[in-house]
Amino acid sequence: MKRLLVVVAAAGLLTLGSAGVAAAQTSGGSTPNPTSPSSATPNRHKGRVAAAVLKVSAQTLGIKPRDLVTGLCSGQTLAQVASAHGKTSQDLINALVQKADQRIQANEKAGKITQAQETTREATVKDKVTKLVTSYQVPMQRCQRLQGGGAGATTPATGSST
Repeated sequence: MKRLLVVVAAAGLLTLGSAGVAAAQTSGGSTPNPTSPSSATPNRHKGRVAAAVLKVSAQTLGIKPRDLVTGLCSGQTLAQVASAHGKTSQDLINALVQKADQRIQANEKAGKITQAQETTREATVKDKVTKLVTSYQVPMQRCQRLQGGGAGATTPATGSST
């Protein structure tokens, strides 16, 4: 149960921060088709992207996803967590860009996007991932909510009551 809670919390934590990667994999600038399944469940897509970001980041750093979540909830960026585990932010950026490029190429091969959309997304993904790794910090309220806290819960960084 605890492991499930950590995985759900981790996916939620990175949902907002993975907007750059998600934007690189969603339809580039076109109006979504209201009858398509992907437009009916945009949060599910973001959740999957967030889970992928968490998984790739944890694997790259050689840590468990829950340790990554702990670092992010203590106010660190992905770059700071990487540095604390002996990796550079560039190592993390390269791994995330590689994974995003693989997904973009798979979407093009499956006919979900055009060749032009693939080219555009691959051109922008590195900048978006770099911004995510170097500057995104998870809001404390989100950490508390996702970790089952609320009013009176302890903050992960200080252990003090709110």
